[in-house]
Amino acid sequence: MTQTLTAVRRFAHVHDDLPAFHAGYLVLTLLVAALLNLGAFGLLIAAHMTLDFVKYREYHKFSMKRTLEGMVRESLVDVTLLSVGLLFAVYIHHTIGLAGMSGLLRAEVSLVSAAAMVLPKVKVLHNFLKVISHLRHYIDQVHPRFCQGWSNLDHFCFFAIEFSLILIAAAPLILGMDTKTLFFVLQSQLIPFHF
Repeated sequence: MTQTLTAVRRFAHVHDDLPAFHAGYLVLTLLVAALLNLGAFGLLIAAHMTLDFVKYREYHKFSMKRTLEGMVRESLVDVTLLSVGLLFAVYIHHTIGLAGMSGLLRAEVSLVSAAAMVLPKVKVLHNFLKVISHLRHYIDQVHPRFCQGWSNLDHFCFFAIEFSLILIAAAPLILGMDTKTLFFVLQSQLIPFHF
């Protein structure tokens, strides 16, 4: 038992220096991102925001307003990626408008859809694992732009979230589909571990 613990501890100290570890990490991240739906990644974002609540409210003793600001700042990019991924899931879903497409165009749409769905998931998962792997450091550090106003990137993220939600709500009108199909797509993407 002691020998196993020593080997695990030694690996923990040198794992960042091993290229094979990073390659394996990347492959596992891509695999998990491809297999799970957006709802599972929504749970990761919710867990991250819960951690941020504890970090700012209980550890740093900030007011509720400042705590909420910290939660938004820490997870804004992840929420943006989730909303844009959901937008792509709705607009490039396989049940919408594929009947008139040729085989080649259908294959291209499938590739774009896969990339548009996997890339946000990979980024959200990477951000979450980075926080978990350096939890003590993460808890100790306040967001670098805390109480400094919103940056241009923050404003862009807010715009992208709003624009994505508007386009999702308008999807039945824009795509000519019924709301039942929209709710089916949203349900298949947002209910975690729904296969």
